[in-house]
Amino acid sequence: MEIDSRAFWVWLQRALGAGSGKPRRILSVFPGPREFYEAGRREWTMLGIFTQKELFAMESFSPEEAQETVRRSEELGHRVVTQESAEYPQCLRNIHNPPCALYVRGSLPDFDAIPSVAVVGTRGATFSGRRIAFGLSCQLAGAGAVVVSGGARGIDTAAHKGALQAGGKTVCVLGCGLDFPYLMENAGLRDSIALCGAVISEYPLGTPGSKRAFPIRNRIISGLCDGTLVVEAAAKSGSLITADLALEQGRDVFAVPCGLDNPVSRGVNNLIKTGAVPVSSGYEILEQYRSRYPGKIRFEKERDLSGLLRGAPASAGQRKPPAPSRRAEPKEERAPCGAEFSADARAVCAQIGPEPVPFSVLGQKTGLDAARLLSALTELELGEKIESLGGRRYRLPR
Repeated sequence: MEIDSRAFWVWLQRALGAGSGKPRRILSVFPGPREFYEAGRREWTMLGIFTQKELFAMESFSPEEAQETVRRSEELGHRVVTQESAEYPQCLRNIHNPPCALYVRGSLPDFDAIPSVAVVGTRGATFSGRRIAFGLSCQLAGAGAVVVSGGARGIDTAAHKGALQAGGKTVCVLGCGLDFPYLMENAGLRDSIALCGAVISEYPLGTPGSKRAFPIRNRIISGLCDGTLVVEAAAKSGSLITADLALEQGRDVFAVPCGLDNPVSRGVNNLIKTGAVPVSSGYEILEQYRSRYPGKIRFEKERDLSGLLRGAPASAGQRKPPAPSRRAEPKEERAPCGAEFSADARAVCAQIGPEPVPFSVLGQKTGLDAARLLSALTELELGEKIESLGGRRYRLPR
């Protein structure tokens, strides 16, 4: 049986490793990875660019094994998108070291036809930082941009949730295989992302996360996007690597200014000193791309950031939804939420205790529809009043 052409891309990526720039050198000499494989070791060696370890890997891992990787991925409902595919984003193909193959769960947006912004920052984000990342991402996605991030705790999580809250598209780029149990508290979030965008990785099934993998992954986050927005970052934050990569790739870098008393302000403020564009609204970012994407940015649906930061639902400004039933009124002794939270959030919080409560049960108890309930839960998570578990269940933090 003839080997699928995608298998040769998987073979090449597996042999040379994620982040290698050598496939670009190879493709300047050979029509594709199949022809390169068929040329054999003698011609590989004549190129003079491979280590002995890489030559050994190219011989020890076969295209037949790579085809099995493709088959296993498809069995799980994932797709293998290679550089020869029309679905592969041209913006990513143009970077110095594009991945040979992407493993995709969900649907890749058309990155070459609509604006896209990476929203990144520290895992140890402040309450304010998470709320700002959520609000800015809600603005960006609501106006038609794709929000890209890495699915980690802190700013990444807030960014994905903000995009989903707006009913927009978001893409999560992982530094491990799609089946690896990375940050399982976000498993439900990744499920939602795959329904409204995509969860992607250049790593095959079974690849665990590692400290080395995540910086390599960051070039994909920046490479997919027109610009990268850094919300909070300490002096040595990994998100600064993404910002540096964006600059190397000829992309724009934006930053949210931080107060001097903010423990994660130094990295962001240093970015601004060295040329990053300070912003206080997602629309300020999208204004940069109005002429590049005519008709693709919906400025007429602008959302007020202050309203978003108060936990306003995505339907704010539209017809007022029905009020929650009387049984949703919180009992003061059970509601650890202050007046800074919306009425919906306080009502939901009153129904959550130390034992996990399913999403459907919360809907029944509060009388809130799915959109308002999701908005309230997101607000409570960002405020660290509740924690999300697998299977769309929630409880008070322990």
